[in-house]
Amino acid sequence: MAAFGEGLLEVGIEPELGSEVLGRGFGGDAANVAVMAALSGVRSYLLTQIGDDAVGRLLVEFWTERGVDVSRVAVREQAPTGLYINEGLGFGAHNFEYYRSGSAASRLDPDDVDHDFIRGLDLLHVTGITLSISDSAAAAARSAIDSARAAGVTVAFDVNFRPPLGADPEEILAIARLADVVLLAQADAEAVIGTSEPEKVLAALGPTPGEVVVTRGASPALLVTREAAFSVKPPAVELRNAAGAGDAVAGTYLASRLQGVAPAEALVRAVVAGSLSCGRSGCARSYPSAEEVVRRARESAPAIEADLRRSAVVTSDE
Repeated sequence: MAAFGEGLLEVGIEPELGSEVLGRGFGGDAANVAVMAALSGVRSYLLTQIGDDAVGRLLVEFWTERGVDVSRVAVREQAPTGLYINEGLGFGAHNFEYYRSGSAASRLDPDDVDHDFIRGLDLLHVTGITLSISDSAAAAARSAIDSARAAGVTVAFDVNFRPPLGADPEEILAIARLADVVLLAQADAEAVIGTSEPEKVLAALGPTPGEVVVTRGASPALLVTREAAFSVKPPAVELRNAAGAGDAVAGTYLASRLQGVAPAEALVRAVVAGSLSCGRSGCARSYPSAEEVVRRARESAPAIEADLRRSAVVTSDE
């Protein structure tokens, strides 16, 4: 699989670090998904651009250590690598400030899309943030999706609706309707579709998406397919940093489905991965290994199975 979009360096300001130390993390929604998919055991590419700078080199080093194939990461001369500030406010709350204007990733354009490579994938993952960071990046994402769809490659789309970036809800919804798998947070669903009820979300997306995952923070995550609906309550963790948790869910779910795991079990693993990441700092640096995810999923199995048995079944006729 390949994730198309940006990677960002995270600069952490945490009360427990003191006034003289900054935390280092690694973020960017597309990059995060690529990292989690690689940790889950799937060959995972990141399709992006970085600047010829120390920040870009740090990111590539981290991605490589986590198993991401960086052979498709290009260096954009005369453009910086983006970063963001993650300021801890206590009690699990954080404030984010982004510095990505004119970044290398924001300068992605349709000429940067390798259509032959896209057509050879099993799955292409695109995000709403990629559609929002610049007009050229949005055009590049649409071009990549067109190639994937024409070749029968599975397309996954994480809505990640960000109004401060000038995100267009109509464009986001249009792209979601082209995807086979759609992932979105409850707030994204309500903002873009007008409801977060999974069955209504699936209906609003039209005939193409076959799997929709709705995350709801500490409340049960929801999955609806054309045949059934499931919900999984996240395991309890001491919240430290929720940044990137949704991307951990996405990366784990998509990797699990590529490995042949059934949708319900893929959701279980995804929710476990997202929860574990919330108890650690550093965004993608907090992501668990595949072994830890599977073990914790098994430990949570009795409660999860009980929850699944209570879930409603949705038929295609409904």
